[in-house]
Amino acid sequence: MKAPMNLKPIWNETTIIKPYETDLQGRWKPHCFFQVMQAAATNHATHLGLGYEAMMGRDTAWLLARLKLKILRNPMLGETVTVQTWPRGLQQKIFFMRDFFLFDEQGEKAAAATSAWLLVDVHARRILKPDLETLANLPDNRGRLALEETLEKISLPERMQEQFRVEARYSAIDLLQHVNNTRYIEWASDCFAIDTHRSQQVASIQINYASEVKPAEAVSIQLGKLEGGAYAIAGENQTTGARAFEVVWQWKE
Repeated sequence: MKAPMNLKPIWNETTIIKPYETDLQGRWKPHCFFQVMQAAATNHATHLGLGYEAMMGRDTAWLLARLKLKILRNPMLGETVTVQTWPRGLQQKIFFMRDFFLFDEQGEKAAAATSAWLLVDVHARRILKPDLETLANLPDNRGRLALEETLEKISLPERMQEQFRVEARYSAIDLLQHVNNTRYIEWASDCFAIDTHRSQQVASIQINYASEVKPAEAVSIQLGKLEGGAYAIAGENQTTGARAFEVVWQWKE
């Protein structure tokens, strides 16, 4: 696998906020931030010679493990948003880090995010150590940070209350034969009442993906309160008994 010439170490692409992406206030829904970041990351990886087809040729794939998003200003219906993303090296020897900025039409920063990705064997479903061929295709963006934070493990409160259960059906499953990572953000959003979404705005969301959810598996979505006013959300796989994901959700004061 060989990277193309004239590589762009930093990737930019734009999107227009569509009616079906907005909430009852006309604001961009939280999961849409994650969708456009995933799309930009995918397109940049392809540009770097590390896209889906190239990786599948080696029986490997990228798996999003952790992501933290801070929303500075929520874009509205019809606005043009520019997503900027770049890889920035390794963390804890196995996490490939990738950061993001989202800019509004005036060039003002609307959001910032940092993410950690794993290289996995698609057949054995196991994590692989970074290899020299993959590392050689990544540009050197060391020191360029969107968020000066590390993505740590999430500690859940002892008391969590189930909000609802979902089954992994057709609309939730992606190319890797499991629930797409952005669907978990939709489930987390649904833990809060419509009136809460109407009266408050999201400040930050961190999600850690613990284990994949496969077709037809059932997940219990649970909510708890953390110190400082934040909320914890967890997805418990009722089919396998494994935890699927953990979220820390913070509303703006």
